[in-house]
Amino acid sequence: MRAVRGLAGCGGMLDWPAFFLPMSVAMLPACQLFGTLGCHLCELAEAQLMPLVAAGLQVEVVDIVERAEWVERYGVRIPVLLRLDSEAELGWPFDTAQAAAFLGLAALTE
Repeated sequence: MRAVRGLAGCGGMLDWPAFFLPMSVAMLPACQLFGTLGCHLCELAEAQLMPLVAAGLQVEVVDIVERAEWVERYGVRIPVLLRLDSEAELGWPFDTAQAAAFLGLAALTE
């Protein structure tokens, strides 16, 4: 059973088994936002994603300092939004509409 996570910073992380979620939420792409503490651009990226999170998008916030390969890969590019299904990356800067289009969720911003 897979668990889904909400965006950190919006009241904490909640784990819910996927079968408890409405079909539209359970079918949204899983994604990760790579950043680090004290990164003001990462905070701006989180703010751009909040309307999508409010609509049901699940985002795992990942601190790049947890793994050396993340620091090497993303260190000078954070924040980076990663789709787990396709491994496609959206680098900063992006706004809510661009993130929604990247995730195939344009209808959520209309």
